[in-house]
Amino acid sequence: MMLLVLSFFTGKVRADNQVRVERTRAEVEALIKQEGSKPPDWWNSVELRYPNTLDLNWPIRLPQGTPWEANKNVGQYIWDVINPNPSRWREGVKLVNHLMILHKDDPAKVERSVGTLGHMFHDLLEDWARAAFWWRKNEQMGGFVPPVKLAHCYWELGSKEMAVEVLTEMEGYYVPEPGEIRLWGEMGEADKALALAESAAKEGWTDESYLAAADVCRQAGRYTQAATYYEKVLALPDLAPRGHGHEPERDRPKERAQANLQAMKLFDALDLKRVPDGTYTSDSIAYADQLYVEVVVRAGRIESVKVTQHKERQFYSAFTDTIHQIVSKQSVKGIDATTGATITSEAIINATAKALSAGMK
Repeated sequence: MMLLVLSFFTGKVRADNQVRVERTRAEVEALIKQEGSKPPDWWNSVELRYPNTLDLNWPIRLPQGTPWEANKNVGQYIWDVINPNPSRWREGVKLVNHLMILHKDDPAKVERSVGTLGHMFHDLLEDWARAAFWWRKNEQMGGFVPPVKLAHCYWELGSKEMAVEVLTEMEGYYVPEPGEIRLWGEMGEADKALALAESAAKEGWTDESYLAAADVCRQAGRYTQAATYYEKVLALPDLAPRGHGHEPERDRPKERAQANLQAMKLFDALDLKRVPDGTYTSDSIAYADQLYVEVVVRAGRIESVKVTQHKERQFYSAFTDTIHQIVSKQSVKGIDATTGATITSEAIINATAKALSAGMK
C-alpha cells in the first residue's frame, strides 16, 4: 500500500529575513528521505472529501469533446476547486493519494498521481522535501520532472550545489525559461541570470525574458537596470490584431512592465514612519484582472496585508507567501515572487506599495 506522507519544511528563511539555512548534499538527501517516509502531523485530522459525482477512474485522456465538468473530472476538479482554495489544499493531497492507492495496479495512473503530488507539494504547500521526494519517484517511473522546480526545491532545502547541478544540465537543451532565469537570480547569480535572459531574447522570447531579467534586477536592488528592462518590454511591437470583430488581445507583458515600473518608483520614497495609523487600499493589474489589497498600519509598522478582491484562479501560495514576506520584512523591497504565480505576487507587492505611498504624509 502506498502511503502519502507529508510534513512542512520549516527552514524557509527568506520570508522571515533570517540567515538562510545551508545544508550539505548528504543532509538534503537525508531530509528528503526522512520527510518523504513519514505521515504529517495533520494527516489524520484532514478528511478525505470529494463530491460523489467525481469519476474516480480518472482517465488518462478524456474523449475529445468532453465538456468541462469540474464535479466529475478529477483534473478539472483539482484545477477549479482545489487549487484556488487554500483551505482545501490538504484535502486535494489526500484525494490524489487516495487515487494513487486506488489505481496501484495501473502504472500510468500511479505515475500521474505521483507527479501531481510533486506539483501540489511545491506549488501549493511549499513543502520542498515532499515535492522533491515525489518528483524523484516520478522520474524513476519514467515520468517528466520539471527541472527548474526540482532545482528550486534543492535551493530551498539548502543546497545551492544540487540546484546548480540540475540547472546546468539544462543548458544547451532548452531556451532558458523565465523560471530558470529568476532562480539563478534568487541564488545570487544575477549576472548569470541576465546572460541567460539575453540568450533567450535572441531566440525570440523577448517579452518574458526581459521581464524575468527585470525581476532579477529588482530582487537584487539594481533598480535602474530593472527599469531599463521594463522599458525594453514597453518598447516591443504591439500585439497584432486577432481579426475583424475581435476585441484587442491583452498585452500582459506590457501591462506587467508598466505596473512594475510605476510601483518601483514608489519604493525608495516609501517611509512607513510617515504613514499614519489606519487602513489603506489600492490595486494593481494581476493575471486575470485588477487585484485589490487592504493594508493596516499601526505605530509605523505594517500590521497586515489582505487581498480583498481578485479574479485569479491559479495563484498557488502567492496570497500567503507574498503577504508573509511583506509583513516580516516590513517592506515591499526584496520580496521573492512565488514560483508559478509571479504575476499574482507582483500585483500584491505593487498594490501594497501604492496603498502605503498614498497614505504617506
